[in-house]
Amino acid sequence: MKTYQINILTETDQESVENILNELAQKGTIEFHEVSASQQTQNKSVPATEDQIEEIIDESEIGPYYSEKEAKNILNL
Repeated sequence: MKTYQINILTETDQESVENILNELAQKGTIEFHEVSASQQTQNKSVPATEDQIEEIIDESEIGPYYSEKEAKNILNL
């Protein structure tokens, strides 16, 4: 199965594109659903900058380190 994102570029074509998609969905060829504006912005990720990457690495190095025994005790294993 493949997933596609379709952006309808003109308002005037919106209805005809939706009709085509509905026909295909009724035939069982595709499934489709409208994505809300908030979902669209959540799906767009911004790559981290070099500074952010360095900061993440630095913070991970100063974080707590647990031995295997200590980790098992903390996790009650």
